[in-house]
Amino acid sequence: MTSGARFPLTLEAQWKALDSDEELQEYSASRERLAEDPARPLYHFSPPCNLMNDPNGLCQWQGRYHLFYQFVPHGSVEPGERGPVCWGHTVSDDLVNWRDLPIALHPDVERDCYSGQTLVEDDRVIAMYHGTYAGNGIATASDPLLLNWQMHPDNPVIPGELRERPGGGRVDVVGGNGQYRVFDPCIWAEDDGYYCVSGTFMDGDFGGTRTVDALGVDHLFHSKDLGEWTYLGPLVSDDQLAEPGEDMAVPNFWPISDEKHMLLLFSHKRAGRYYIGTYDQQTHRFTPETHGRMNYGPIRIGSLHAPSGTIDDSGRYLGIFNVKEGRDRRGWNDIMSLPRHYWLAGDDTLRMAPVPELETLRFDEVHAPPQEIAANSEQLLENVSGQAIEIEAVIELGEAREVGVNVLRSPDGAEQTRISFYVSLLDRPTNPGWLQIDVSQSSLADDVYARPPEQGPLALAADEALHLRIFVDRSIVEVFANDVQCLTLRAYPSRADSAGVSLFARGGAAQLRSLKAWQMRSVWPELKAFEGR
Repeated sequence: MTSGARFPLTLEAQWKALDSDEELQEYSASRERLAEDPARPLYHFSPPCNLMNDPNGLCQWQGRYHLFYQFVPHGSVEPGERGPVCWGHTVSDDLVNWRDLPIALHPDVERDCYSGQTLVEDDRVIAMYHGTYAGNGIATASDPLLLNWQMHPDNPVIPGELRERPGGGRVDVVGGNGQYRVFDPCIWAEDDGYYCVSGTFMDGDFGGTRTVDALGVDHLFHSKDLGEWTYLGPLVSDDQLAEPGEDMAVPNFWPISDEKHMLLLFSHKRAGRYYIGTYDQQTHRFTPETHGRMNYGPIRIGSLHAPSGTIDDSGRYLGIFNVKEGRDRRGWNDIMSLPRHYWLAGDDTLRMAPVPELETLRFDEVHAPPQEIAANSEQLLENVSGQAIEIEAVIELGEAREVGVNVLRSPDGAEQTRISFYVSLLDRPTNPGWLQIDVSQSSLADDVYARPPEQGPLALAADEALHLRIFVDRSIVEVFANDVQCLTLRAYPSRADSAGVSLFARGGAAQLRSLKAWQMRSVWPELKAFEGR
């Protein structure tokens, strides 16, 4: 074992050592205790205990997928009373079945290890992260399961001084005599060395619901040796496509085609969003051509939050997000979205779908026959139900102005989550239709927060059918539509019989062309007993 290595350096020895690791034994006991909470998902990643936040450093190393995440393993779950933020760690062979690993990064010269991304090289993985009250740091690992991380001796490699924002209340790490803020980084390599961006803002203030005027910017740095970094100016800033007050936090900057890059990031005002454009390696500037959102409603009330992205060994641009709670905390918080595959269509518009590996979780397939969905009616599907299911449906819109599917429905309809598409009847395609998830009737529990529906644009051609893939996993609903839109929202049914599925149409009749549904297996041993319910 090399100096400073906590774990053995061979794969077989590492797996064996993990079987008796005290930290992992604590996680396992915690997962068992939490298994009785009906909000624990069967096939989404959830933390073993306590507080989870942003995903970090998603990557594929020696054939396995690694996901890191902001994690507070101990201390209070209340804001202002927590312990230090670390990088939690989980590993998967297939992006579906996850196994807890020990904490990867503990704070060293910083107060907390906040968000960042990873770069996979032939002989090591480089993690770059934001160290609060210090700057941006580097850590490296090269063992099979990425268990032994070494902090760079010069951390923070991009330092700054602490400055209070105008108006007080928050402190930034500012470098270059005030030229830039040091915040969430993303690192990559080019022929002449390493590059990274610091995702942040300039001028004014950002986020929240108050009047804000900040300009989102990702500051660019270059290094030949990871230790000494030179500031090159902005990689990109935006005063046109985003709203005033939107920053460019948690950046993920990767090629999505031979000619285009996608910058997937987080706004403290509007949550997950992206830019697609061209990156000039001579000038080191990114020129956005399109901008889009991954979240549309409030950023914290049960919504999609911050992303981590990577290019895997097969060339896929993958993304995963944490999803916030929509209820009072009960000793743990947040789950991860399903992993998503992003690609560009022939016209360079973004396409998205759940990774196909999720299909391995399906069992007990059922079908609903093709049928008319009568105008202004609701039709129960007698053989389709479950609180952890996947549904594939194709619906011809007909004369309906709204058509959809209710899931997590109690027999009397007192609890139900409404998924629907509002048909555009004016100036198609410039006036798109709207996809929505409405959780206003999802729960009778008194600690679930109220929030408006999550609604995103979905432009369909006049004769195009609505293709839905609906993933229901106890306290989360994710809806993919026609490979061009995905909405995510937390739902908390309080009744065990809130498992039904129904179809509905408003204003005119629609036609169900096909519908298939599957129960979904649990990826967590302690939740296997809840499969098929």
